[in-house]
Amino acid sequence: MDRSALVQLVRDHQAGVYRFLRFLGADEHLAEDLTQEAFLVACRRDLGRAEDVDDVGKYLRGIARNLFLAHCRKNRTSPVVINSELAEQAQGVFETTFLRHGDGDDYIEALQQCLGQLPPRQRQMLDMQYAQKKSREELAAAAGMSCDGIKSLMRRLRAALARCVNGRLGVVTSEERKQV
Repeated sequence: MDRSALVQLVRDHQAGVYRFLRFLGADEHLAEDLTQEAFLVACRRDLGRAEDVDDVGKYLRGIARNLFLAHCRKNRTSPVVINSELAEQAQGVFETTFLRHGDGDDYIEALQQCLGQLPPRQRQMLDMQYAQKKSREELAAAAGMSCDGIKSLMRRLRAALARCVNGRLGVVTSEERKQV
């Protein structure tokens, strides 16, 4: 595989492979490492000839899934418990849910729009927890709330964002189906 083909392959599929690994339960650093490793494995197998593989993204996610399973087996201290059958099921869910209309960027766009609709204080709490990696105690101190109050607030915010994103994408959840 020549350099330009590899660069294009990474450009086209890196974000999707990374998101898939995060979906499986890999933390940020592990997902980054395994994404790189998946491309190395594909490069060694000369995946540059895309005509040999019907769906390059699916092929790369399969490599990433196998690398993640190997990591989990090797590091039994990992908090993630996963087996091959569940990982294959997760890949199917990921592909039918997040990749139903392309590369999954529609979810990211919908989430950004939903975040933009939140009041500033709620956006700040989400930013502190997810971007700044602040603890629940730090969030509670900043908001003048108890830790249990922050836990409830974050649960409500995540649920509201999920409803907003699903609404924007036209996804009907099992809860909504029960209510109809």
